[in-house]
Amino acid sequence: MGECLPISKNPQKGFTLIETLIATAVIAIAGAAILSTIVSILKVTLVSQDIVRAQNLANEKMEVLKNMPYDELSTQCGTVLPHGGLLDVAQVNSGGYSYLVLTYINFVDDPFDGNASGTIPGKPQDFYAFDYKKVTIEVRQPVSFTAGCSAITQVRGNSNAKVLTSISTNISANAAETSDDTGILFLQVIDSNGDPVPNANVTLTNVNLGPTWEIVTITDVNGDLQIPLLPEDTNNSYHLEVSLPEYSSDQTYPDNIPGYNPTNGDFNILAQQVADKTLKIDLLANLQITVVNESGAPVPDLEVAVAGSEEKAIYKDPDEINPYIPKYSDTFSSGSGGVISIADLEWDNYSFSVPDGYYIISTNPYQNVSVPAGSSTAATLKVTTDSSWPQISQVAPNSGLNNLVVSVEVLGANLPVGSILKLVKSGQSDIIATDVVSSDSDTKLSCNFDLTGVATGTWDLVVTKPDGKSTTQTAGFTITGP
Repeated sequence: MGECLPISKNPQKGFTLIETLIATAVIAIAGAAILSTIVSILKVTLVSQDIVRAQNLANEKMEVLKNMPYDELSTQCGTVLPHGGLLDVAQVNSGGYSYLVLTYINFVDDPFDGNASGTIPGKPQDFYAFDYKKVTIEVRQPVSFTAGCSAITQVRGNSNAKVLTSISTNISANAAETSDDTGILFLQVIDSNGDPVPNANVTLTNVNLGPTWEIVTITDVNGDLQIPLLPEDTNNSYHLEVSLPEYSSDQTYPDNIPGYNPTNGDFNILAQQVADKTLKIDLLANLQITVVNESGAPVPDLEVAVAGSEEKAIYKDPDEINPYIPKYSDTFSSGSGGVISIADLEWDNYSFSVPDGYYIISTNPYQNVSVPAGSSTAATLKVTTDSSWPQISQVAPNSGLNNLVVSVEVLGANLPVGSILKLVKSGQSDIIATDVVSSDSDTKLSCNFDLTGVATGTWDLVVTKPDGKSTTQTAGFTITGP
C-alpha cells in the first residue's frame, strides 16, 4: 500500500477582494463623517469668534461716541442736522480682520412732554421733537461699496453683508431744548395691508439746499421716521424715496408735468410745523400672461401693454380731461410660445391692451387683474382679429347662491339681441339663461340664471351670438351654498 501524504495548509490567511472593498468603503464613510463634523465645528468656532470680535468692535465704537460732544453726534448722511463728520459706513480692521461698521443716529421724541404729532392725550404738541439721540452701531461682514450717502443702501442690499452684531443706546444733551425756525418731517412706511415696514431704506433730498444735500437712514421697528430741525422750504423741494431689498419702492413726485398734479407730491417744510407723509412698499410679485386666440391656441409675438391701476396713479389731471399716469406701464411680447413672464412687479390691479387690429374677447381672471404682494399670479388673455367676435369684459355679479334665481349683467361688446348665455361645468348639465335682453348698443346683456340645486364651484360663462361666434369666460362664475 502506498503511504498517505499529509495535506499541506497555508498558515497565512487574508481578505478576499470583496471584503477589502467593503472595509475600505466603511473606513471612507466614517472618515468623511468625521471630517464633516470637524469642518462643521471649525465653521461654528470661526463664526463665534467673528461675532465676538464684532461685539468687541461695536462696544469700542459706542464708547467713543458716548465720549464725544453731544452736538458732534451726527453722521454725514443721517437724520441729525446739521450733518457731522461721522461716517455712516466705515470699513474697519480689528485684530487682523476687516468689518463694516454702520452708524445710525436719530433724534428721539420722548412722550413725556408730548410728541410732534400732538396725539398723546393730555399732552401738548411738542414742536421740539429732539429730546435725545438714539445711537445704533451695526457690524457686518465686509463687502465692496462706493463711498457716499448711497453706501448705506448698497451695503444693506448686499446679501453677503451679514449682520454680526447690533447695539443701541440713548445719549442726552446737558442743555435744554431751544426753539428755532426749522420744521419736522414725520414719515410712515407701510405695506399693502397697512402694516408698518421696519428697517426700510429712506432717502431725503432737497435741491434747493444744494445738489449734494441728502439724508439716508432707515425706519424704526414701527415703520416710522421722524426728522426734526429741517430747514424751512416753501417751494415743495423736499423729495422722499423708500426701498427695501426684494420689496417694491415708493417716492414722492415733483410737480413738473403740465396739466397734471402728483398724487403724492414733493413737499414743503414749514417753521414750527410737522409735515406728515406716508409711503407704501411690499414684497415684489410675479405675473405670467398666456395669450391665446378664440380656439385656445397660443398667439406668438403679440405686443401686450400692461398698466397699473388708477388707485396707484402717480399723476392725475385735476380737470379729468387727460388719462391718469400709472405708476407702472410697460409693453411685452408674447414670444414664440404666447407667454409673457413679468418678474419683480409691484402689487396692484393690472389692465392689458393689445395693438390695433386685435381685440380682447376675455381675460381670466377679469380685468383689472389683481396681483397681490409676494404672489405668483397667472392670467389668460384671449384675443381675436375678428372685430365682430363677442367680447366679455365684466360680469356682475359673478357669483350666486344655489338656492336662488340670480339676475346677471354681462358687459363687453358685440352682444346683440338673440345671444345665448349659459353656465358650463364638467360633469354637470348646462344652466341656460332666461329673459336675455341686449342693451346699450350691444355692449350689455341682462339675463337670469336659475341656480336652484346646482353644483357649487366655478363655472365657465359662455356667450354665443346668433351667427354662432362664441366666447368662453373661463371660471367666470362661482356658485356657493346658502
